[in-house]
Amino acid sequence: MFRRKRDRQSPQEPQSPQSPQEPPGPEGPGGPAEPLDLRLTEPGDAPFHLTPDHTMARQTELAEAEARLGPGHEDVLRLRHNHAFLLGVWSAAAPPGDTRMHDRAIALLEVNLGYQEPVWGPYHRDTVLTCQGIGTFHLSAGRPERALPYLVHALEGHERTAGPDDPQTLTAREKLSDAYAAAGLGERAITLLEEAVAGSRRVLPAGGKDLEGRKEKLFAAYHKAERRPEALVLCQEIVGDRERFYGPHHLQTYIWVDNLAHLHHDGQDLDAAIACYERAVAGFEEIHGPDSAEIAYRYHNLAIAHLDAGRPDRAVPYLRAALAAREHSFGADAVPALESLVTLISGYDQAGRIPEAIAATERLAAALLRVGGPDHPKLPEVREYLGALRRHLARG
Repeated sequence: MFRRKRDRQSPQEPQSPQSPQEPPGPEGPGGPAEPLDLRLTEPGDAPFHLTPDHTMARQTELAEAEARLGPGHEDVLRLRHNHAFLLGVWSAAAPPGDTRMHDRAIALLEVNLGYQEPVWGPYHRDTVLTCQGIGTFHLSAGRPERALPYLVHALEGHERTAGPDDPQTLTAREKLSDAYAAAGLGERAITLLEEAVAGSRRVLPAGGKDLEGRKEKLFAAYHKAERRPEALVLCQEIVGDRERFYGPHHLQTYIWVDNLAHLHHDGQDLDAAIACYERAVAGFEEIHGPDSAEIAYRYHNLAIAHLDAGRPDRAVPYLRAALAAREHSFGADAVPALESLVTLISGYDQAGRIPEAIAATERLAAALLRVGGPDHPKLPEVREYLGALRRHLARG
């Protein structure tokens, strides 16, 4: 029952992949596409400035232009493209699983593709951007297999027309990586993301959102694939980036120091792990205070590192602090607090502090009785452990 374990959280998540509305509009022979206001309100609300009346007005404008100019006219292609990505803004606010706006946007872009590809060719910039838009909408609708052919073509087209390190090529490479990852082809996704990071290092400013976001995404991919050596090197680089651009005492820096601690811990480099955990603990104490759920998580993992290193006496103060913080955040009888109490009992036991282990186990038994009554399924196990502790104490 009293097996110790680390609290496992996902590493710092990278920024979400670009939403479907972000690819630029086609220039076409008639000039650049009209930009859209793509800001959104809180999740679940309608997109900012995009009322249903506004959307219907744009649809009416498109229909009138088709009737006046013809469906393949360059101005109509531009209006259709803009309306598709307007629907993409609405798709971002749709409930999970609702792909109606995605499908309407795809249908509009497929019409455009039918005119663009025969006239301008498969690798014209606008044809390529339309393919990228279709693939992106399929991907965001949860259909990576249908997205892949379009995104493969988009990357090939950007490489042909703009070169391998053009910002749009890098974005296309990242988007294709997202599709491979969503399709369960993790190694192919990692290879593309490594190429995107390498290209971003060559042409984008250090500390920029795109470069740093791709590094974070690559780190998460390494972590998921259990490629610890690569994840460790990249995490150390990201920590250096955060220190350089945010400063050593910024929350983002401490988050990545904590990620680095987990990697060292996974690799059994306990001294390095403890040093990183201690730095993260100091930072989160300063930012969140000693009673927050965030700091409890860090106290707990620092304590586990000390236990794994055979230093239970150094672990106990952090286990007590984690318990106090979780009781403050969740309540004394909440599951997180009781889990911390179980780990504290294990720490006392390993440190040979049997009277304190007995007192903590009695406290646990009382909490389980309050929570689940005399029939709580864990009570017999706790009472058996408590009896063993008392017998051990009696034997001296």
